Amino acid sequence: MSFSFFQSGVLGLNARNLLYIKPFNRRKAVAFADDKLKTKAFLSARGIPAAKIYARIENEEQRKQFDFSKLPDECVLKPNYGFGGEGIIVIKGREGDHFLTAGKQKLSQEFLREHMRDILDGIFSVNGRRDTAFFEQILIPHECFAKFRPAGLPDIRVIVFNLVPVMAMVRIPTVQSAGKANVHLGGIGIGIDISQGTTTYAAQYNHTIDELPHGGSPSGIQIPYWDEILLISSQIQQLTNIGFLACDITIDQQMGPALLEVNARAGLMVQLANLAPLRARLERVKGIKVTTPEKGVRIGKDLFGKKQSERSARNDLPDKPILGTHETITISGTGATVEAPCIIAPDLERTIFSTKLIEELQGTGALGPVDTEEGTYKVKFSLGGQKLQTLVGSGSVPGDDRALIGRRDLTNFLIDPSKTQRTGIQTASVKTDLRAVDKLLSQVDQDLRLIKRLKPVNLAQERERAAEDPKYNPLFQYADLEEQLSEAQKRLEQPIKDDSPLGILLEKKRDELRKRITLLRARGDAEAFTKASKVLFGVPTKKLQDAASRILAERLACDLPPPQKEMLSAEQAKDIFQAALERYSLHEWDIVVKATLVADCTVGGHSLYIREGAYFSPIHVEALIAHEIETHILSAENGNHQPCELLRNGTAGYLDTQEGLAVYNQNRIYGPYQERRFNPPRNLLAIAFALEHSFAETREYLMEELGLDADKALTNSLQMKRGLADTSEPGAFTKGVAYFRGLLAIEKFVEKEGDLRRLYIGKVSIDDLDLIEQIPELKAPLLLPEFLREGESLAPRDRRTRTKKKEVDSSGDAGE
Repeated sequence: MSFSFFQSGVLGLNARNLLYIKPFNRRKAVAFADDKLKTKAFLSARGIPAAKIYARIENEEQRKQFDFSKLPDECVLKPNYGFGGEGIIVIKGREGDHFLTAGKQKLSQEFLREHMRDILDGIFSVNGRRDTAFFEQILIPHECFAKFRPAGLPDIRVIVFNLVPVMAMVRIPTVQSAGKANVHLGGIGIGIDISQGTTTYAAQYNHTIDELPHGGSPSGIQIPYWDEILLISSQIQQLTNIGFLACDITIDQQMGPALLEVNARAGLMVQLANLAPLRARLERVKGIKVTTPEKGVRIGKDLFGKKQSERSARNDLPDKPILGTHETITISGTGATVEAPCIIAPDLERTIFSTKLIEELQGTGALGPVDTEEGTYKVKFSLGGQKLQTLVGSGSVPGDDRALIGRRDLTNFLIDPSKTQRTGIQTASVKTDLRAVDKLLSQVDQDLRLIKRLKPVNLAQERERAAEDPKYNPLFQYADLEEQLSEAQKRLEQPIKDDSPLGILLEKKRDELRKRITLLRARGDAEAFTKASKVLFGVPTKKLQDAASRILAERLACDLPPPQKEMLSAEQAKDIFQAALERYSLHEWDIVVKATLVADCTVGGHSLYIREGAYFSPIHVEALIAHEIETHILSAENGNHQPCELLRNGTAGYLDTQEGLAVYNQNRIYGPYQERRFNPPRNLLAIAFALEHSFAETREYLMEELGLDADKALTNSLQMKRGLADTSEPGAFTKGVAYFRGLLAIEKFVEKEGDLRRLYIGKVSIDDLDLIEQIPELKAPLLLPEFLREGESLAPRDRRTRTKKKEVDSSGDAGE
């Protein structure tokens, strides 16, 4: 769809200045808008939500004496009169005396002092005048922005004229824009339908774009709090008396809509993002008499978007939930929710909980810290379908009710005394809270990560001895975990009695975590540990061994390794991995070269680690991208945006599906005789052997029968025998079975025309996929590998052929 700045109704810079800024924005009002601190203080005092100011530096003496210890670990340093995003530094952490940026770059206090001097000198100010530096609360982007994969804090720019919101766009910061939301710097502007609050078209620099950088359409995404955002924007114009105005509002994860800044010189890129002329809209509302912001919002939605329902069109106010005089609140605790009957009492300033309700909430985790001076508790509860976080007092409540809801917590509701009163609940009742259980299991899952807790404390010494003596059987020692395991077991004692899909999945996870505790308790005892490992991860059955043996028997020859000159160093591979992360807009992930790794490449936390000194063939790097980034990292990112943490950490039995998919994806890259294709079946046979033999015998088997070199055989033997104390005994850690078993399951899934995109909603198990897809509010994957995003169905050899063709085209030599 084309759009020209020469078409009728488009607003240009000169017309903007002469027709709208000069006559409607008085100089005093413009100066007020330019002063961010004054604007925010003025508007905050009048009910407009904004970020908290931690400190302001107005002169050289304050700059020199500024105490950085008073700052929180996360905040933003800004110039008061800044424009275009210039001079802003986002601080995301602290390491000693240094602060860290989002990209983990260290900033010294001296550097920040110098930057503050630049701000004071007016280097970043809109007119070059002396300026003020200030530190502000960092806002956390609402989950609604996740689909856009921002590289910073997105905002919503609303153009308001004559109290009417006439045009709006979402501004998405990108790597190209250095984390700033400005479209002219490389951010992405996405138009919004004023009536519906859904996204439409997108633009970057001076061009429209049909697809977001990481894939997916920019259109059709709902912006939450839409009516509230429009109303805030119109109210700001009424309060500031700036006739032609742009309000930049973000949505914070906790606060909801929050003002970033007011702009009296609104840019014009919003027209390109909406593929609509702004001047035509401004002229349309110029002569209308608008008496209130509420009416202005209604007019804007009626004129510049699709029609609302008849009910919404008849109301001057945006829709609000309607409460009767008696309602029920739901209070969230740890592992349970408490439902309590209440009275709607707008004559009271603050909400009151009865003494009995306070007692019932004790021990549930629902009551926050008490303010002893005011006698109030911090509480979160739901009322009329809305979530509230507030301070409540304690006192008497008449009748059987448990709370009086005061007017502080009734701002976003309408009250209708004739509304039918609640039925049923007359006393507080406790129900299973699956969200709280989900968080509890997630914490236990994190606390009991196996690899870290199965690592012997003397691994380095025993590895060194085994490297010197091929016949040596290491003797491993382990850290004491009994206190931690006992605490975890107590937290997992109660079964989850809920027959909903999520309840069933959580009970399966609870059972798996209990099996993990049994495994960790058995460390050192070869027989008990092996038995627990078989229960948790399964065994290399005869059927699996036969399948693995057939694959290895068909391996007539392997591709020759590439010449040394074609190998890539860890640093060279790092650049390729970094480019892959950027391709998928994985801004929060780092590439770290580390000397102490066992594997050449692995994922942990929000980092992809590469072993220092490792060398990679080009095809190995591409396969690692498919395995680590296009499988593990994309699944983790998608899981991070799901409504429950279970999908972030992994459902019960997810390992087969996750690792099987990773191997399947990397095999799409490798040729049919690439040596690394045979690692999963080879490892399965090695585990079967280790279950019946000692460490030294297993190591010899890996070299003599399976063809591994000495170093790889040593590493694999250490991995299979971890968990035992005396490795001369038979037994093994059988987790490695999941790779080959999982690969066979994925291949069977594909043969039956299963859609691999279903496996990217998080860390999930194929066996539970139907249950998982019934979880309320489950979201489609945000990120998919390119071959799935394009809708292709390439056979493994097809992808390999494409890779070779690229190499021929670029170098004239097919290479490996």
